[in-house]
Amino acid sequence: MLRKLYWSARSLFASPPPPAPDFYSRFGGLWTDRRDALAELDRRAKADPAVAALRDKLAFFIRNGYAILEGAVDHQAIDAYKADLLAAARNNSTPLVASVPVHGPQDKDVVPLAQADLDAPLTKVLDTYVHLPSALSLAFADPIVQFLKIVFDDGLLAFQGLHFERGSTQAVHQDTAYVVLEQPMHLCASWIALEDVQPGSGELMYYEGSHRLPDWLYGGAYKHYNHERDKHEEHMGHLKALVDRSEEQGLPLRTFLPKKGDALIWSADLAHGGSQITDPSLTRRSLVTHYTDASTKPYYFRFLPADRQKIVPVKPDCAFTSMYY
Repeated sequence: MLRKLYWSARSLFASPPPPAPDFYSRFGGLWTDRRDALAELDRRAKADPAVAALRDKLAFFIRNGYAILEGAVDHQAIDAYKADLLAAARNNSTPLVASVPVHGPQDKDVVPLAQADLDAPLTKVLDTYVHLPSALSLAFADPIVQFLKIVFDDGLLAFQGLHFERGSTQAVHQDTAYVVLEQPMHLCASWIALEDVQPGSGELMYYEGSHRLPDWLYGGAYKHYNHERDKHEEHMGHLKALVDRSEEQGLPLRTFLPKKGDALIWSADLAHGGSQITDPSLTRRSLVTHYTDASTKPYYFRFLPADRQKIVPVKPDCAFTSMYY
């Protein structure tokens, strides 16, 4: 009886459990998306030398929604990848496919690589990492993996890759509207420069700090856009609101002019797009990879048969999957 009373009394004075983390988005997010993320970073940096070594870049990422990793990817690895892709583009039997712009509600189609015009803006070669092993050495370059493993607090799953020859000229948007996960904010992307990017090539642009804009809700409930469910006007309203809200808050619009091998990492909701191409003679070769953590699944798994839901290990804590192959 006395033992029972002791533990009852102790429970009355015990410290309450810590409150659940408070996130900027109603959809939650990674630890870097918490309102106390900078304090959490200090705690982690004291406990983990790997976090301490990247503390400044992580703090910048938390505040601004992106980080630049200079010289993240080896030039020889980039050259090998570009040679492999060129050979694949010349091979009519390659299994690689590309997304190409078309007129219609979805405004894109997927065609065999041999049928795609790589010089057209908005043409994207899809998930090259599935059939070109050289792409894996870029998407999973050590500096990128080290940074993202800290952000995800987990292993990495690459689930969508986009190769660009030209500037995309894509309107400012948020990836969460189109790149859909079961946990929508468990998303980061890498943008790797495959050459020195020149002004006028349709440079990547982004609103610094826009990852903290309020959630845009499709149909009052959804983080992602569905062309069958949502009106075109609602979609256009989202794109306009990103620019309007960013400018109202005085968020600076940055353009990215990296050197070959530099990588930009952005968080789920950073508003970004492609500048207009003012010099058509210039390419803007780049490789984008979207990642989630090892415990999160792409939304497209819901629509794939079980034998297509393949997760392929690459090296410790790194794997890939694809909806196309």
